[in-house]
Amino acid sequence: MNFAYTPAQLALAEELAVLLGRFEAPPKLRALADAGIAAFDAELWQALAEQQWLGHSMGPDQHHRDLGTEEQTLVAYEAGRALASVPLLATLLAGQALNTAGSAAYQDELAVGALRVALCLPPPGAATPAVAVSGDKASGRLSPVADGLVADAVLCADAKGDAWLVDLRRPTARRRQLATLDLAHTAAELDIDSALAHPLGPADGLRARAAILTAFEQLGGAQRCLDMAVAYAKERYAFGQPIGAFQAVKHKLAALHVEIELARANAYYGASALTDADPTTLSLAAALARASATDTYLTAAQECLHIHGGVGFTWACEAHLHLRRARALEAALGSAAVWREGLVDSPVLLASL
Repeated sequence: MNFAYTPAQLALAEELAVLLGRFEAPPKLRALADAGIAAFDAELWQALAEQQWLGHSMGPDQHHRDLGTEEQTLVAYEAGRALASVPLLATLLAGQALNTAGSAAYQDELAVGALRVALCLPPPGAATPAVAVSGDKASGRLSPVADGLVADAVLCADAKGDAWLVDLRRPTARRRQLATLDLAHTAAELDIDSALAHPLGPADGLRARAAILTAFEQLGGAQRCLDMAVAYAKERYAFGQPIGAFQAVKHKLAALHVEIELARANAYYGASALTDADPTTLSLAAALARASATDTYLTAAQECLHIHGGVGFTWACEAHLHLRRARALEAALGSAAVWREGLVDSPVLLASL
């Protein structure tokens, strides 16, 4: 496989990185946590809508960018790198799922930022958390739901394995904030009673797509952790020289760089598989990307904190925000161990033995 982004795609990623850089996340996240307010950057969300980043998966018109699946992976990467406190990936997933289903429902609202979507899909092989759907009405309890306090809809599944976009804007959903480590995406428990539900087809393919996009988010966070650690190792002096000059530090950073590049290769395989019509290849790629990126982000966040030393454990340091996010994403969509189980029985891998 020879996968690489085009210069035009990389230019779009740089454009998004500049936009996200205007809304520096760490100080806002600390302020919201101190105030006990649900994490959501309304100004960033409005800017994303105005610059047409929210509806691009549904085709070009006055509200959308003409971007495809590969560009979505770059969006996920930059969102993870910036710790963007907005439900960007779930909203893009919902738009893509509606587009695939040939549905025009909600598309304009998604494009202009009027419909914020949360994601709550069960892990592979699991039937919960799930909703019960009768006709076009969904009921049930979903927990935990990242961004559940600020979402207008939730992308979820029923126990039969079908995916649904459930509208939460009617007075049919009760929300309860949950105490979680993650400061970038506040979690909630949702009690849903006869909420309008829109069918999206089988959940397996949607979960695989979500896993690959989440892997890119984790990869972006891991790269940010490495960049912060390298920068600190250059400026922090001990015994008259930068701490990066010591073998214990430089070897740790080099090993982390190698691990991130291995995870990047698996994520790129996932990006390539997203455009492949073969569901078996997509399932394998999702498992590889998800398992690799989950471990890598957690390792990168831990090593970043360690290299910062005593500074890394302080509230003012960005390192703990990534460690919290890495731990939260470790549990989302199922653990790395759950995804590795899928690799053991993969027909593609078994055929290669």
